[in-house]
Amino acid sequence: MTNFFKKVKIVATLGPASESGKMILKLAKSGVDVFRINLSHATDEEIKSRLINIKRASKTLGRPLAVLADLAGIKIRIGKIAPDSKIKNGESVRISSRQIMGSGKEFSVNFPKILENIPLGADIYLGDGALKLKVRRKIKDGAIAEVIKGGNLISGMGFSANTINLANFTLSAKDKNDISKMAEAGIDAIAVSFVMGKKDIEAVKKLLPAKNRPLVIAKIETDSSVKNAEEIIKTADGVMIARGDLGLSVPLAELPHIQKSLIALSLKYAKPVITATQMLESMTNNLMPTRAEVTDVANAILDGTDAVMLSGETATGKYPEEVVKMMSEIIEEADQKVSFREFSEENEIADAVSDSVTHLAEKVGAKLILVFTKSGFTARKIARRRPHQPIIAISPERKTIGKLNFTWGVYPLFGKVHKNFYQIVEEAKKIARDNPVLKLKKGESFVISAGIPFGKSGATNLALVEKV
Repeated sequence: MTNFFKKVKIVATLGPASESGKMILKLAKSGVDVFRINLSHATDEEIKSRLINIKRASKTLGRPLAVLADLAGIKIRIGKIAPDSKIKNGESVRISSRQIMGSGKEFSVNFPKILENIPLGADIYLGDGALKLKVRRKIKDGAIAEVIKGGNLISGMGFSANTINLANFTLSAKDKNDISKMAEAGIDAIAVSFVMGKKDIEAVKKLLPAKNRPLVIAKIETDSSVKNAEEIIKTADGVMIARGDLGLSVPLAELPHIQKSLIALSLKYAKPVITATQMLESMTNNLMPTRAEVTDVANAILDGTDAVMLSGETATGKYPEEVVKMMSEIIEEADQKVSFREFSEENEIADAVSDSVTHLAEKVGAKLILVFTKSGFTARKIARRRPHQPIIAISPERKTIGKLNFTWGVYPLFGKVHKNFYQIVEEAKKIARDNPVLKLKKGESFVISAGIPFGKSGATNLALVEKV
């Protein structure tokens, strides 16, 4: 089993290669903290089965496993394509606003209105950049494009162009239905695709119950979302840097800097950030990653990402268990090099106390930081400073436990939390000494943090050093 105290979390996408109860248990043992369900592809029966298997694995292991439901969103795709259809370099292809059976000569898109606003000379990418077209002529019912980079056309391939404006598109009926179903199922987080600004996040939050609401994760994958990143991050509960579509919306050479900036902004606002897409892509079909992929994962960790995500590698790949083990190995090595963070602009009590907690833990050589939290606020505030000690978050709220599985260095445990100061201290000592994973020895120190009186969200005001 993987190291319980690895700090960067692993998000694994479920699919045909990984959805069985046996494989989900193996992946969790190998280091997965969050399982992602892509609602673009999964049927209701598949979702139900996966949720049952995740719950069983969690019970077997005796630790929380979170679920992230990824909304289909307004992903633009090409329509149905006849088998064995290809487009060749230099040839012309018609993009039709009519719904037709496509071929190497003509195909349709699922949102035909976008064709009205694509200008002459625009670059169009199919299948996350595998194929490239350039618009040469506008016609009454679509456009004529030249094939710049040809290949096989497949039904449902992604259709991207950085000139497409999605600002006027709203949540689809499917998305609204999925939001309702996922909230009812009690999942921990919902990822919102193609976010343009804070209004897109607010629209999703309005559809969710106020009590025990899942985290709303904003996917940053367009030029507009990069420009509006700060307002989006402040409004959302977390962020996913979806580098696949983002790399088609902004110049590729700018992607590394954008990733670093988004991680830094997420840290500033203490929001969990997931770095996603093509992290160990070559392991979809190979047992070993490329050196560049290993470096990419490690650099995301050193930049401060809370989590790294596997997509096709675990959903449809040949080696889902091996890729998770490799990701865990990279994380455990890179974890040791992550730098302690300072945030000098803060002036709130919770920030000052969180800062004191991390400095105290370092000064006294504490073995761990033990946080009592109702909403997860205190744990996230401490975690963003990237302390060397593991952060054990004790919460009486089951939903908080799942949500904290997205946050760097936090190990959530369900437990009773007392309102009385002395009872909290005694409970902390008991957990540190008796928990089968922690097992602190006599004389070893740890730091306690909480809000007194307990139960008021955001009221962090306690930093205390104790010994077993």
